[in-house]
Amino acid sequence: MTDTIFGNGTDQWVCPNDRQLALRAKLQTGWSVHTFRTEKQRKSQSLNDDELEIILGVIKRAERLEQNEQLRIGRLVERLENMRKNVMGNGLSQCLLCGELLGLLGTPSVFCQDCTQKVCIKCGIETTGSQKRSQWLCKICSEQREADEVAEEEADEEAEEEAAEEADEEADEGG
Repeated sequence: MTDTIFGNGTDQWVCPNDRQLALRAKLQTGWSVHTFRTEKQRKSQSLNDDELEIILGVIKRAERLEQNEQLRIGRLVERLENMRKNVMGNGLSQCLLCGELLGLLGTPSVFCQDCTQKVCIKCGIETTGSQKRSQWLCKICSEQREADEVAEEEADEEAEEEAAEEADEEADEGG
């Protein structure tokens, strides 16, 4: 069997084999070369009170931001559900949202790009699409798009966190 060498230059170390690890366990000498570091060495690597306070402040601020974001998402979802419940028209001859009469004698109307229902221009939102062309959305579909974007951002953040955790685990296993 060959020894696995990690590091380079003067900072090389050899990964102990199973026999050496078993011997260390029986002798209760620890698994690491750092097991018997002096108290002075440990204290020099610990955080002082100011550093600890700064880190705790950052963590608390991040928790507050996360809590505020969750409240915002909750309000967004609630508003979307309320809008869906309070639909007044049929989306053909009446505005889907407010129920106002549409057509030649009524209010001007537009088609929602997403749900293809008719809404009056008061209940529609004009946006620019991917090809820089103007398009209309009803308020429900506009809110739904916003909620979808928030959900997508959260999924991206979770994926980034998982990737970072996996990288940390791999680094811990390798080093």
